[in-house]
Amino acid sequence: MTPKALSRALADTGLLQGLGWSVSLPVDDPDALFDSERAALRRAVPARLAEFTGGRVAARAAMARIGIGAQAIPMQDDRAPLWPQGVAGSISHGGGLCLAVAARGPWRGIGIDLEPDADMDAALIDAIATPAELTGLAPLPPERAAMRVFSAKEAAYKAQYPLCRALFGFDAMHAGLPLFDMRMTRDIGLGIGARIPVRQEIIAGLIVSLSLLP
Repeated sequence: MTPKALSRALADTGLLQGLGWSVSLPVDDPDALFDSERAALRRAVPARLAEFTGGRVAARAAMARIGIGAQAIPMQDDRAPLWPQGVAGSISHGGGLCLAVAARGPWRGIGIDLEPDADMDAALIDAIATPAELTGLAPLPPERAAMRVFSAKEAAYKAQYPLCRALFGFDAMHAGLPLFDMRMTRDIGLGIGARIPVRQEIIAGLIVSLSLLP
């Protein structure tokens, strides 16, 4: 899928309504980065550098949509993006594309995730999803259901992380798909019982998951 095609499809779903967002291919041009961004990737392999650069290009285009001029989004020591003051945002890479969202105003945290709508390696499923989470997506086979659970949890994790800076596994969340009910099941992150809004769309072989924390 091309960036234009995904952009059109996302606009049709209304998933990102009210947010600044943009889609890019990976960008093989280090000059598209600010010095502070490039510094964190001196040892990166070319594919990783192009993916990172495409994400920053998309992020600056997303910020432009909400009236913010081009600024650096450096990588912090924990590898999370450092967005400009007053901006919440998120970047994801998947299916050969880079997707970024940004907003000002009511959102404390934003998490976006882009994945191929493909089967997960069966050996990884137990670390991602419980049998109950997979059953909720029946009749999808477990491998495909696990990928959708992964994407929803990744978006929810990204939305929380800037607020609590807590590292935790996906067993700390329960994804009630397809109803988009995500809640914390351990006393970490936003705390046990906390509910994290997540929406998910399947678009032409891609999973797009979005979490917004007001």
